[in-house]
Order: sequence, then C-alpha cells, then structure tokens
Amino acid sequence: MITKNDIILLLTELQENNINVDNYLRKTILSESINLDALKFINDNRQLDVAKFYELLRKNNNSKKSPLYKNIVKEELSSADDVLTTLAALNLQILLFAKKLDDNQMFLKHSRGEEITKVLNNYYATYDLIPCYKLLKLIKADLVALEHIAGRR
Repeated sequence: MITKNDIILLLTELQENNINVDNYLRKTILSESINLDALKFINDNRQLDVAKFYELLRKNNNSKKSPLYKNIVKEELSSADDVLTTLAALNLQILLFAKKLDDNQMFLKHSRGEEITKVLNNYYATYDLIPCYKLLKLIKADLVALEHIAGRR
C-alpha cells in the first residue's frame, strides 16, 4: 500500500533530479488521502516498481503463462482454495520480483507482502477466510488504481 508519506518521499526524489514537483507536493501535503494525480505524475516520471510488477502479471496473463492476474481481478473467486492459492502465488511472485530490485523494501510494502503473509498465517492458525477475502479485494483496488494512473482503465 502506498502511503501519503511514500508519495512525498518519491516526489522529493524527483525534485532532487531537477523535476518541478511543487504543485504536486503542496497538494499531497494538504490532502487527507492519497493524491492520485501526484501518483500518476510520479509514475509518468519514474515508473513505480509495484506498477511495473502488476504490468508484468497482466502481460503473463495475456500470453497465457499465468492466471494470477485474472484471479486477482475476478469479482468473486469460486472457492476458498482459489483465494488461498491466489494469495500464496501472489506472495511468491512478489518475493521473486523483489529480488531484482534495488529498493525492495519499498516494493514489498507497496505490494502488501507483509499483509499477505499475515493473513495466510492467520488462516493457518484459525481457518478464518474473511481476512483473506478482504485483503484480496484491497489488492484488486490497488491494481485498479495503478492501472488507472497508467491510463489502462
């Protein structure tokens, strides 16, 4: 999950590269929620790793290599096993993608890696699927928002 502080940090990084971010920085600081315009500006100037990751999942789905993307964006998965395997597969793909990055900690945070691990651990202890379903919906919302700022939705 990308936070307001992350956006400010990323805008400051762009500012250090002589990109004028004053307007977006001001709006982000004054806003109480995530500023999608600022996020789009950041992604246009320096692609977010999490956006690149979801784009890779989409491309793998389109070339019939993996159904993971489709399972994330489905309205409802048919069974509890589908939810669990989708979260476990997503967690694995996140870890594999993170290995290739310079700043993998930020990517792991933005891709909700820790949250996925927590809900899976909770399921193994309590067999409660509700947090798994809720997290999958949040991940879908993240994916849709990132596709929106990339101009695909």
